[in-house]
Amino acid sequence: MNIQPPVVEEPSELPAKSKKSKQLAFFAALLVFGLGIFIGRYLIPAGELKAFDALQFVSVEQGQRQLVFPTFWEAWDKLHANFIGDVDDKKLYYGAVAGMVRSAGDPYTVFAPPADTKQFEETIEGSFGGVGVEIGVKNGAVVVISPLDGSPAKKAGILEGDLILSVDKKPLSAETTLDEVVQSIRGENGQPVEITVLHEGETEPKDITVTRDTIAIESVRLDVIDNIAYVSIKNFNSDTAKRFNDIARQIKSDQVKGIILDVRGNPGGFLQSAVDIASRFIPKGQVVVAEKGHKDKDYNASGNTILSGIPTVILVNGGSASASEILAGALNDQLSTPVIGTQTFGKGSVQEFIKLSDGSSLRVTIAKWYTPKGRSINEEGITPSIPVELDRSTEADEQLNRALEEIKKLAQ
Repeated sequence: MNIQPPVVEEPSELPAKSKKSKQLAFFAALLVFGLGIFIGRYLIPAGELKAFDALQFVSVEQGQRQLVFPTFWEAWDKLHANFIGDVDDKKLYYGAVAGMVRSAGDPYTVFAPPADTKQFEETIEGSFGGVGVEIGVKNGAVVVISPLDGSPAKKAGILEGDLILSVDKKPLSAETTLDEVVQSIRGENGQPVEITVLHEGETEPKDITVTRDTIAIESVRLDVIDNIAYVSIKNFNSDTAKRFNDIARQIKSDQVKGIILDVRGNPGGFLQSAVDIASRFIPKGQVVVAEKGHKDKDYNASGNTILSGIPTVILVNGGSASASEILAGALNDQLSTPVIGTQTFGKGSVQEFIKLSDGSSLRVTIAKWYTPKGRSINEEGITPSIPVELDRSTEADEQLNRALEEIKKLAQ
């Protein structure tokens, strides 16, 4: 194909020198334009991108920046040339990044665009909109770790251990990420969302409609039962350790004969909150949890063992995950604290939250957690020293009743 230069109006007679200068300027402009496309598409380092430009991609191979893979650009161009509908370049851009991260093969290593990142940051502050259910991945399926107490999800009948099959009639697939499920469940307060689940032990799925609402988490609550402190820890948020410290002082002042820590249905949260709470029981300097990854690190008890010596048990179930498992494993390993209930979830990996320059983010698994005696938490969980199943067909709480019995034995 012949490229013709643009038509311009010129004097009928132009000096030869002037003609030559204009020709040189024209070809120089073409050269600069072509070089700009080449640099923008192939050579600009990713860290130097100042604004979104769908063409500015580089690849990384064994730590070295390379030219873009030809297949990527071939697919990009063919999609634009042949797709019957409209194509959103920004969605393609973020989708490419998300796909790259997903290919690491870890359900907890994820990329989130700016809007999703903002929602995640709101969630960990302790108040957010949604249905009040914590989800995770187990055996390749998206499952309910726990519906939060008093949440719309729990009131509607969603249970710990439910398999989530679809949201608003859109089936989940092997490619569906946890973040995508979360975003599909969330929405405007007051609006319904239909979640299709399969309860444990059942064969027929159930469509459950839940009305979204603002979820405010009361992370710690104290009740006293027969002079035994019953402490329910629902989440390990930024304020959990401070609230627990206030409760610990009240427990010490009331001179109770025992403590029941209940982390059933607690999906976890901040590691430091779990370490701080464990430090109220475990002597200073002893290991609470060991982190093993590129760099190994022990998190030790910080001191102020205000609750040391008070008979204690801890309640767990399949909805106890992450920081809950750390607390249970530490008390059991270091103090032989009885663990009562059922096998915990087994979420024992460490994610680093990395904010990117455009407001998007990465959560990357950088390590795994082990109890002080070296038991792996990830995918294995904490095995109760006193197994007790909960009969959902009755109003009785067999696990709590057994915990009360054990405290009475230990207090004798």
